[in-house]
Amino acid sequence: MLRVKVTPEDFEESASDGWVDGQVQGRSGIWVYVELGKEVEYSPRPSDDPKTDYKCFKGCGVFYGKSQEMLEEEEWLFTDENITVIIYC
Repeated sequence: MLRVKVTPEDFEESASDGWVDGQVQGRSGIWVYVELGKEVEYSPRPSDDPKTDYKCFKGCGVFYGKSQEMLEEEEWLFTDENITVIIYC
């Protein structure tokens, strides 16, 4: 499971089979472009911030880069498929 911080605009517009880009939680300097899979109900964790919104997507394709510029130029460090991704803002 991967947690990705996204902009409020991307969060609001996110939906099944859409896409977002953002920064991987806890990994400074790691950015991802995510082809969203199916949105499923998010199950909160005790450590979640109550002031933060979360969404969960299963079956996502994830493309990793060291910057947003790398993502825009489709210069991936590596990719993952069929990943569960939690987005938050």
